[in-house]
Amino acid sequence: MAQRILIVDDDKGVREFLAELFLQQKWQVNTAEDGKQGIQQASEIDYDIILMDLIMPRVNGLEAIREIIKLKPDSKIIVITGSQYKNMISQAISSGAKLFVKKPFSAEKMLTAVKSLHKES
Repeated sequence: MAQRILIVDDDKGVREFLAELFLQQKWQVNTAEDGKQGIQQASEIDYDIILMDLIMPRVNGLEAIREIIKLKPDSKIIVITGSQYKNMISQAISSGAKLFVKKPFSAEKMLTAVKSLHKES
C-alpha cells in the first residue's frame, strides 16, 4: 500500500511543488489550503506524514497541529514555514510536531526529512 502524505499550506505553489515531488516518489498525496481543511482531512484519513505550514488563514498551523494530535496522537507532523517566529516553531514542536524544515527548502532536503521520520514507524 502506498504511503499517504497530507500537505497543508496556504501557498498554492508550495502545495503543487510538494505534491509533484511526492507523487514522483509514489506517495498518495492530499492537500489542504489551511489548517481547518487540514484538520478535517487528517480526521478522515490516516496519514503516514503531515507537512504543516504555520502561518495560514482561518486556522493556523499551530492550532491545527494541536487539534490533529488530540484526534490522532501518533501523527507524524513536519512543520514547514518561512516564519521567523522561533517561539511559534518551538510551540509547534512541543505540541506534537516531530521536525521543522525552513522555507525555502530543496526537494532533497524535504525528501530527507520525510524519509527520516517515516523510517521511525
